[in-house]
This record gives sequence, structure tokens and C-alpha cells, in this order.
Amino acid sequence: MRDIRRCAVCGAYVEEEVHCGAPTAVVLDGATRLKISKLLSLALRHSPHVLGITLDVEGWADINAVVEGLRRAGLPASPQVLKAVAQLDDKGRFEIRDGRVRARYGHTIKVQIRYEVDLDTRLLYHGTALYVLPSILSQGILPMRRLYVHLAVDVETACLNARRRQNPAVVEVDADCVRKSGNPIYKATEKIRLTPYVPPTCVKKWAIC
Repeated sequence: MRDIRRCAVCGAYVEEEVHCGAPTAVVLDGATRLKISKLLSLALRHSPHVLGITLDVEGWADINAVVEGLRRAGLPASPQVLKAVAQLDDKGRFEIRDGRVRARYGHTIKVQIRYEVDLDTRLLYHGTALYVLPSILSQGILPMRRLYVHLAVDVETACLNARRRQNPAVVEVDADCVRKSGNPIYKATEKIRLTPYVPPTCVKKWAIC
């Protein structure tokens, strides 16, 4: 990951070395940023106990409790650092509001997040691996241990997720078909959509990433 920097002119957290015509200062190096992001994902999606925090029914955790948990793990955390990590996350995984922080999607623990329903998107994409394709084509796309199936609004985002595996592939999904099957589609972020299940009849085609 790239370093997180702060602009001396406007105060924004950025990744560029120059912003507003002036050099920026590093506030978090890329390696530490990656460690914080991974630990945040683990705690807010799957295992809150790793940071000694609790989540409410909508997945929110007190930001100060999260900061203390990260500090106990030896990481240089602060509310400002968490804000920067959340703002610059390219997947939009984290949300901060009213002194609380949560993961927007990807949970295996039971949370009840109220998502906006997507009624308009026509095509969606799912990143996977070649060896999974026979199962997808016969059984559809299942959420597995997660609460929802993750879908992307573009091939690039889906392939980015797929490349974490060997032999990455992308599946094109007919979003209207998914809706007609009784599975609503939710908007988690600008690029990520969620649904309980994608029937095999809604899989249009696939390609290698």
C-alpha cells in the first residue's frame, strides 16, 4: 500500500507527494497502513475480540475502543489515522460516523446493516477462480460463510478481488434476473453490490481476468 500523507495547504489526507502545489507530509507509511487495514477488516467483519471491541446490531464499534485495541497490537493508531485509512480505502470498506466505525460489507458475523436497494444496475461482476466455475455454473453463486454474495459494478473491480487467488476469473451476472429470482441487490459502496444468492440461470458468461 502507498503511504498516507497530509496536505499542508488544505489538510486533506492524500497519497500524492504533492497536493495543492505543495509537498505533503507522511502520516502513515504503507506497511503500517496495510497492517491496520487488515486488522480492522478482521475485527469489524469477523472477530471483534482480536481488538477487544464489541459491535452493535448494525456493526458499529466505538472508535476510541478500536484505537486502543490497535495500540495494544503495537500499531500507531489514533482517530485521525482511522479516518485517513477509511477515506483512502480504494474499496470503501470502512465507514466512520458520530465517533463510531464499521465495515460496510464482508461480514461473517451477524449484523443488520440497512443498505440502499439497487434497482437500476443491469450487469454485475463476480471475481472468482477457474476451479470454482463448475460449481457456479451448476449451483449459482453462494455467500458461503459471508452474509451476502459480493458483486462489483465493473470488471476491473471484480478482477482485483479475484487476483487474490490462483487462476482468477470473472463472472458476468444479469442483475435483473437476480432481482426477478427474489433476491434483492443492495448498494454497499459505489463499486460493490450485495445479494443473498445468484441463481445459475443469472450467470451470463465468464472470462479469465
